[in-house]
Amino acid sequence: MQLESILDPTGATDATADTSLAPRITTLRGKTLGLLDNGKPNGAALLTEIGSVLQQRYGVKDVLMFTKPYFGTPVEPTQTERIFEECDFAVAAIGD
Repeated sequence: MQLESILDPTGATDATADTSLAPRITTLRGKTLGLLDNGKPNGAALLTEIGSVLQQRYGVKDVLMFTKPYFGTPVEPTQTERIFEECDFAVAAIGD
């Protein structure tokens, strides 16, 4: 007699750690915006325009642009740390 295995396709995993979302900021006025360009065509142009609009309409104080070296790779941890340390909030965009 041959023994067969039945697999459960539901993707159940061990319990995950309890996490929470970052608190929302109450205003954009006087805040520093981080823009993350993924390196694809037109991403920087789109983000630059977003930064300008947020400064004009909502009083964003500073805009810092960050660029990934290649769109197909994750953001480097050191770059993520810089964004967290230097910016109050961030926007990431995909160009094309």
